Amino acid sequence: MIRRILWLTVFVTSLGWLIFDGLNQVKKEAEMRTMLLSVQSALQDYHVDQERYIPREKLSGQEIISVLSDFEFLDPLPLNPWSGKTWKLDGKEPDHLVYETDPNFETYALKVLDPKTGKVLMEIDSEENPSLE
Repeated sequence: MIRRILWLTVFVTSLGWLIFDGLNQVKKEAEMRTMLLSVQSALQDYHVDQERYIPREKLSGQEIISVLSDFEFLDPLPLNPWSGKTWKLDGKEPDHLVYETDPNFETYALKVLDPKTGKVLMEIDSEENPSLE
């Protein structure tokens, strides 16, 4: 009887952990999606105002958010999905967002990278993937 209770406890705990981990993954993906769309919208507003994308071929997430915030296209700052808090521009928090543009600053790509592998998890660009659908 005790053995059954022990196995049942282990099973329920494992099942609970799997459900919790799955819900955490769904939440993090939704946060990444929201942040990416917010940055994309601000980047497009920047493009309309400046008639080109940010004139740097590659920027980190903190750098692009800082530029868009300085030009007042990104207010309020988005939630950093890796820290779970509003993005701080101090260079000390996790950052797995990358901005890239062509040499003429006419196209862009925003990529969310996997923190462990560096693999692209989500991407929005001005040519092939203009939305997350």
